[in-house]
Amino acid sequence: MTLSRLPSNTLTLLGSNLGGALLLFVLSALIGRTFGSPGLGVYAVALAWVYPLSLVVEFGLTTLMTRAISADSTQIPAYMESITVARLLLGGGVLITFYLAAPLISRDPVVITALQISAPLIVIQPFYSQFTTVFKAQGRLWTIPALNLGMIGAQVVLTTIALAYGGNVLHALSLNTVTSAGQLVAAWWLYQRLTLAEQARLLLSLGRGGWGVRLVTLLRAAFPFALAAIFAALQVRMVFLLLEQQVIEAGYFSAANRFIEAAKLLPNAFFAALFPLIGSATVQSAFRPAALGLAAFGLVAGIGFTVAAPLLLTLVFGGGFQPAVPTLIVLGWSLLFFALRGARTIYWYAHSGEHFVNGVNAFAVVAIFVLSAALIPAYGAVGGAVAVLLTDLGVTTVLYIRNA
Repeated sequence: MTLSRLPSNTLTLLGSNLGGALLLFVLSALIGRTFGSPGLGVYAVALAWVYPLSLVVEFGLTTLMTRAISADSTQIPAYMESITVARLLLGGGVLITFYLAAPLISRDPVVITALQISAPLIVIQPFYSQFTTVFKAQGRLWTIPALNLGMIGAQVVLTTIALAYGGNVLHALSLNTVTSAGQLVAAWWLYQRLTLAEQARLLLSLGRGGWGVRLVTLLRAAFPFALAAIFAALQVRMVFLLLEQQVIEAGYFSAANRFIEAAKLLPNAFFAALFPLIGSATVQSAFRPAALGLAAFGLVAGIGFTVAAPLLLTLVFGGGFQPAVPTLIVLGWSLLFFALRGARTIYWYAHSGEHFVNGVNAFAVVAIFVLSAALIPAYGAVGGAVAVLLTDLGVTTVLYIRNA
């Protein structure tokens, strides 16, 4: 891919993200209106554990593969083979450990069951990312919205039917796991049809065998990116983990955070389109205008959520979620620093600064834990939002103070 395709690729991924976010909003509103804040809190707490653990299984391997196959597409079968082995070894151990440890994580039997139902996602999500990484590197971005919207759409429809027949939040989580597994199977099928046969012909014409990359070498090279992903995920999920004992407040934070995740779709689509071009010399010129554009986005988002928070929460979740208004406003202003932080992180990756980024992200995890532990017991969801804002402010400042 070339820099000239960055706008169109961003729009394609943005369309996928927007459609997915709309469907997830419908799903969250359905669960929130049916079961109230406690039900939405259980749903959010279960998935809060899955995401960081799936990044342990991910181990930065798809980030490493992106760099390699963008430069040489003939390496796709070798990386897919080796990463699959790594996924099975890492994922199997993490999945079994998490399932058995669920009773130690919570005393609430509903939360324990919710964690165990969602446990397979720890392996499913990293496996799925392998296939989408290949599709992005090959420029087949149409597969991303097809897979994402198909899965989330099926999940919304099936959950609606289940709740109409008296289903509970555990049934909703079960359907989330089942539809995610279906999405993985669909991605595998597309890979077989679009990529594997083509790569076999290419390797044969070049006289090269599709031998896998050595596992130890692969894991060692991916380790810095694994740390970065794990630190970032822990920061994002830390508030949910510390809100676990306040299920109602977790529900308020989850409702507010749904709007923030939706607002992040635009910068995230840009980052996803930019990253496969990270090795290109021409991409260097994109960082300054990107930072200015992302800063403008953050300011508009902060002002918008400050004005519209009461209306948005009532419209989507109902009047019972008005206590989440201050949380949404504070999180809205954190988007300014989130956007600038993302652009600067890619800048550092382009300048081989992943170890510096890891140090900053480690600081972020400690900072948000300390701030959340201090603020959440007294202020609940609002305290968690303030912890997010202050942490993002500090991390962004550190990333921009130093130059490559």
